[in-house]
Amino acid sequence: MKNDISLHSEAAVMEKAPNNRVMKQFLKQYRVTILLFVVILALTTVLTPEFFNVTNITNVVRQASVVGVVAIGMTFVILTGGIDLSVGAILAVSGVSFAMMLNSGLSIPLAIAVVILIGIFIGMINGVGATFLGIQPFIMTLATMAVGNGVALLLSNGAPQSFNVNSKIIDLLGNGGIGPIPGPVLLFVVIALISWLLLKYLPFGRFVYGVGGSIDAARLSGVRTTRILLFVYAISGLCAAVAGIINASRLYVGHPTADSNIMLDSIAAVVIGGTSLMGGRGGVGGTILGALLLAMVANLLNLLGVSPFNQQIAKGVIIVAAVLFTMPNLKQHIKQQWTGL
Repeated sequence: MKNDISLHSEAAVMEKAPNNRVMKQFLKQYRVTILLFVVILALTTVLTPEFFNVTNITNVVRQASVVGVVAIGMTFVILTGGIDLSVGAILAVSGVSFAMMLNSGLSIPLAIAVVILIGIFIGMINGVGATFLGIQPFIMTLATMAVGNGVALLLSNGAPQSFNVNSKIIDLLGNGGIGPIPGPVLLFVVIALISWLLLKYLPFGRFVYGVGGSIDAARLSGVRTTRILLFVYAISGLCAAVAGIINASRLYVGHPTADSNIMLDSIAAVVIGGTSLMGGRGGVGGTILGALLLAMVANLLNLLGVSPFNQQIAKGVIIVAAVLFTMPNLKQHIKQQWTGL
């Protein structure tokens, strides 16, 4: 009997050990982001208790989900040491295209599939420019952003494209949900989980980190770096297209200038989440926290009656603070720069 009890105890410890390791690793990797999250939550509790109203919290997580979906795609790109400035333009093109296709009588599933393919296609264009043509990702995606914004305005003649379609799918993707959980939040969770599994457990994830750490070393190790970069920009385009569908479904409008700040917000969420702009370090877990933190800050400032101009200042301060605290050997870096004066 005693032997049976000891065997059961050992089995229980073995089952809990992996979970404990994962939790410890998560807390260590994202300790700065978690600390910022806790500080903002504490300030919110003291300054605006009405924040914890169920309706308000629902709105916060719904808002975070749109930025979060785009930021997850951005995470893949930044992990390779790149950047994608075109996500806002892809979102706009996707929203306008989605609305126009629905107005033309195309079925909703087919319209969604076409929009996702559009997002992947634009992402692949970014990838081709950054790899085969050797254009810096910043310049390539900046050009794509300009072209995409122009295409969105051209397709819509500069006017919002409204649609009136009664559908459970549109409702789920926009303002509806399953039980108390909004549809966009569920979609965000699903995309985040798939992305986490890709980066954590599949060879593709290791290759993404390897390319970000040193693309030359990864290439010499046999990694098909061009293929990896094409895939990560395609993923970024896909995520931006999904966000465009969510945004259009929420408002029943495809707007050619929708969410003009989504690019900055998504990069901010990734950086606040602890992913290095140099590549090779970070992950989806921190990006989720970063997106939630940005949404909390925006909501807190709105409840306090802070002007939108001051909100942008606060967002910038938070980004700088997050980058400074996540920099390795910050003191040593400052000392080196001081001696170089």
